[in-house]
Amino acid sequence: MPKRMTPTKANDPAQEERTKRDLRLRIGRLRRRIDSRLRASDRQARRLLSWRSYVRHWPGHSMVAALGVGLALSAGLSARRLSRWLGFRLIRRATDRATRELWRELERIWADSTPAKPAQNHGADDA
Repeated sequence: MPKRMTPTKANDPAQEERTKRDLRLRIGRLRRRIDSRLRASDRQARRLLSWRSYVRHWPGHSMVAALGVGLALSAGLSARRLSRWLGFRLIRRATDRATRELWRELERIWADSTPAKPAQNHGADDA
């Protein structure tokens, strides 16, 4: 059973110092936990926003998207309708696949960030 913080008597300075020390330790642990979670979230956000991570994880989709963009741009400069249609089709398919993969990645991150069990000791010391 986790120990609870109890109010101290005004005439017991040793107990008051122990309580202060325990509170400072608990605050320090909570700060470190919050800091580590924020750093992990920052790393995941940077990874999700980096185009390099997508190319690294899905090189095939990236190549198809680049080919589609190239065809669409080259068809936009010329009068070839088939190239433009093919380019836009490749872009659409690549973005659909990338969107599905991105949602899977977000679901995985969400599942990883969800605590395994709910906190049960509200207000109790994290010993």
